[in-house]
Amino acid sequence: MYKQRVNLMKKASAFLLTLILVLQLILATVSADTRPAPEDRGASGLSLALRRLQTIASVLHTAAHPDDESTELLAYLGRGQGARVAYLSLNRGEGGQNGIGPELWEGLGVIRTEELLAARKLDGAEQYFSRAFDFGFTRSAEETLQKWNREEIVADMVRVIRMMRPLVVVSGFSGTERDGHGQHQVAGMLTPEAIKAAADVNRFPEQISKEGLQPWQVIKVYGRRFDQVSGPRAEFDVGLFDPVLGRSYAELAADGRSRHRSQDFGTIQPRGSQMRSYPRLQCSIEVPEKEPSLFTGIDVSVVGIANFAGRDGERMLPGLSKIKELAARALAESRVEHPESIAPYLAAGLREVRALRTMLGNLDPISKANVDGMLARKEKDFSDALIKAHGVIVDALSNTEIITPGETVEVSANVYFRTTSSGEELRRIGPKASLISPDGWRVEAVREETEQPAGPAASFRGRERPNFVARFRATVPETAAPTQPYWLAKPRTRDQFDWDDAMPRNMPFAPPIARARVEMDLSGERVVIDQPVEYRFSDKTFGEIRRELKVAPSLTLTVHPSLLVIPSESQNRTREISVEVTHNARRATNAAVKLIAPQGWKVETDNRPLAFTRQNERASRLFKVTPPAGATGTIDLKALAEANGREYASGYSVISYPHIETHFIYRPAITKIEVFDVQVASGLKVGYIMGSGDDGPEVLSQLGVNVKVIGPAELASGDLSVYDTIILGIRVYEVNDDVIANNKRLLDYVANGGTMIVQYNKEEFTRGNFAPYPVKMTRGVRVTDENAPITVLVPDHQLFNYPNKITEKDWHGWVQERGLYFLNEWDPRYTALLAAPDENGNLLKGGQLIAQYGKGNYLFTGYAWFRQFPAGVPGAYRLFANLVSLPKKK
Repeated sequence: MYKQRVNLMKKASAFLLTLILVLQLILATVSADTRPAPEDRGASGLSLALRRLQTIASVLHTAAHPDDESTELLAYLGRGQGARVAYLSLNRGEGGQNGIGPELWEGLGVIRTEELLAARKLDGAEQYFSRAFDFGFTRSAEETLQKWNREEIVADMVRVIRMMRPLVVVSGFSGTERDGHGQHQVAGMLTPEAIKAAADVNRFPEQISKEGLQPWQVIKVYGRRFDQVSGPRAEFDVGLFDPVLGRSYAELAADGRSRHRSQDFGTIQPRGSQMRSYPRLQCSIEVPEKEPSLFTGIDVSVVGIANFAGRDGERMLPGLSKIKELAARALAESRVEHPESIAPYLAAGLREVRALRTMLGNLDPISKANVDGMLARKEKDFSDALIKAHGVIVDALSNTEIITPGETVEVSANVYFRTTSSGEELRRIGPKASLISPDGWRVEAVREETEQPAGPAASFRGRERPNFVARFRATVPETAAPTQPYWLAKPRTRDQFDWDDAMPRNMPFAPPIARARVEMDLSGERVVIDQPVEYRFSDKTFGEIRRELKVAPSLTLTVHPSLLVIPSESQNRTREISVEVTHNARRATNAAVKLIAPQGWKVETDNRPLAFTRQNERASRLFKVTPPAGATGTIDLKALAEANGREYASGYSVISYPHIETHFIYRPAITKIEVFDVQVASGLKVGYIMGSGDDGPEVLSQLGVNVKVIGPAELASGDLSVYDTIILGIRVYEVNDDVIANNKRLLDYVANGGTMIVQYNKEEFTRGNFAPYPVKMTRGVRVTDENAPITVLVPDHQLFNYPNKITEKDWHGWVQERGLYFLNEWDPRYTALLAAPDENGNLLKGGQLIAQYGKGNYLFTGYAWFRQFPAGVPGAYRLFANLVSLPKKK
């Protein structure tokens, strides 16, 4: 398990430590793989595809965040019942904590979006979102609706319902205070509102007139409870063993839930019966009080499509009955050893579905949308099953991961026919390939090759021998935009993302920028396979790794640090800023870089030109900046690179973990400088032990503190007495086993006269009895209002007077929350220093405590420094400077 993450001061040692930590994470996880899950390959994949042929069942599950979904429900329905299932998460979890790295806010949202997709790959469900931004924890639905535009979020939910047209909706929350989190409450409140609005032709009519959607009436609505319920309900066992999967749906679901690695959600995969009850909230048909299925009373066989065709339903019955019969025969006669034997049934069923879709001209618009949507789904299901029965695999590979405007990428579409053995059969199949790319790309077909299956000599040599290859050359226009998560392309408007009509709204990500389309005849029916273009490479340790093709600017800039704090009274206010330029192009580029500062600022420029000859080269230039005398406040310094008559003023941060696809998040190449009055005691030496990732060491370094990161060896056997103060990073008792193993050494350090500051931790801290005197923590004790009034309980304490005199102003401008995971009980030997009210007005005093232990000071602080530091909140810096200065008496 990943235990530490360092994000600080660009030192050579930091690189080595980061490398070790990344290797730990890789060893503990499965590398990201854009190919289908094992469950969707081979015999199991065909078996699951045949299940989907038998039914039109569909369910939409709604909730607020990544991890709110009932994964066992999704797995039971999607894998076991063959139903079409989707999860609609109102946001992407940007406001949470990150258990695997330093990313917060938008970066964390990208990680959690990918983790949801990893879970969906296992449970077989689809994934949707609204435009809402997770602004952090709140217990108030009112506060949530003040930050989110209710009508716009409902519109997003309605769009998903009208697109998917689910027979059943399962609401994850009740819309009451019982849900706890205010965003949970809003998800529960808005779900019935969206269900009603989706059926109303007068609500969001632009979705009908401009987007081509039609109203949809959900038949049944259920709630979700985590215990057994009485009254109207559906009740079934999600712990059933599935021989196709080789495990139960509950086991599969737990595996999927463990993909939420940034949330530390790794869990045991339970075996045995797992009963679940879902209270029935709404139903337009007659059903018994206790139902064995969410679909009780609904004909979810293929013939049931006729019920949505109005007066023309009876006319469609013969065709639908034939489709049902062909699907059933394919399922009954499927053989693992000879999957192609059922191909004639699948091809005949595909033909019938296509014939029915041509007979819908007389239906009214809503009935036509209903029926054609279901038939289109069946056409896709039959086509997918037919492709699997023939063992067809398409691989679309590029010669690079990153392509820049004006450059050319080479793509090969490789087709493998696992059940085909002769050239005559290949000619009959007649594969044809094309490359689908954005408008403005110039695509040339280089050549097509049809090959016989690999002979013994080629097999012994290990060569790949696809049966059919089509090669393309694509040139990207100079105006091509960079590839990035679509919802981040425009600046966020407060606590919502700004979507426009050109975006793939509600989707996890935009479709791949390029894909190979291969058409062929299988058992007499034409099928089409779209395969995203990927870059494939081999890692000597971990084997094959794949990444989607991306467009990036020729040059990108990374400015370090991105936030620079300069104490206004410092004797030496000159600071260094590094601008790293990354060359993404494959052609040679000559460039120059400069730093643009406001008038009056002194900038010592490094004017050496940059000469790049290959892709992924990097070069840095160091600038020294000095603010003018008396300058205070916030200033932006902008980096700019010039090359080939163009200017480049942005860079990207790479979101890259082994269990997810890599993404680039683009930001202006800017250093934000904060100049304000903040002081630290002179002569301090501080040791910092990293937790799950925060900016503490760099913050202290910018304040002029001599700070060193304490590694495992030093913690275990080094002389800790050389430090005036030792600081434990956030969630350290959750992620750093070395701290747990050496906690006694840390307490001995305090007893011998040291000062130790323990930042926020979760329940592992109190359960492990790591504090010197007893403390208790109840989950959820926090102050979510970042503007909550603060009461200083011991005003004359040094912590509020030296070296910075703390005033009311120091509590202004905080972001997201005051603090989290406060203590709720503590030994009388602790002194509470601060108090703040929760949302109910209860005064919480467990956010910051101090105790003398032996000759030293032990200090716990649950205030959210890790959120305030990146935001450059002056008061947070001044308060923390006082904490670390505690050993130096005034």
